[in-house]
Amino acid sequence: MKFGDYLRQIREKNGWTQPEAAAKAGIEQSYLSKLETGKSYPSEEIFTRITTAYGIDPKDLTSNIFSAELDKLREIGEVRNIVLTRQQSEARFMRGWLIAGLVMLMLGGGMLGLAYTSNEPERYKYHYRSEGIILEGESPMVFQLMEAGVPDRDGTPLTDRIDYDFQIHSAERGPSYIEHVEGGYRKYTRHHVEPDYAPSLVTWHYSLGFMFLIGGLGCFYISRRWR
Repeated sequence: MKFGDYLRQIREKNGWTQPEAAAKAGIEQSYLSKLETGKSYPSEEIFTRITTAYGIDPKDLTSNIFSAELDKLREIGEVRNIVLTRQQSEARFMRGWLIAGLVMLMLGGGMLGLAYTSNEPERYKYHYRSEGIILEGESPMVFQLMEAGVPDRDGTPLTDRIDYDFQIHSAERGPSYIEHVEGGYRKYTRHHVEPDYAPSLVTWHYSLGFMFLIGGLGCFYISRRWR
């Protein structure tokens, strides 16, 4: 808002005509008209008269008019002091955000660096499968032979012998291994390996690192937009 518009709004709010307001402030009506239209700006003495007559709080005035208008009122000591105090407060506020942003960036970089340089070995899950129970005296390759068309010793179809069983291990047990069960044994063959993505300390370091980096950039953005 312009300084002149602010004066006019206060005058109209009080229900005064220009001549009435000019008389209360002890100035000429033509001069008040120039102030309201922005053709002139008051000296410190005239400013004091008007604010006293209108009941204007200088702090409220400086909060409602444009910065460019305040520059035109800098010769008035009271306005200048209020503006300087506000600028110092805003500078402290922005410094606080900048310092917070810098600290967050340092923490984020440290977290990511710690995660990157960690030598924790990658973990895997090893999946093994058994096609069914192999009877005593049968070849460990009996199911592969039956798939190729070779019948077992009793002539049983492959579909009747299939009885899948699966096991998952955190440590590799080789390409295959044998476990004895009732009626014979099972041959487990490794058929799939996948990374184990269980949360670890390093995982949390990555998460915290990116969180601090985003927070730091956010602090810089807020301080810039506020300014």
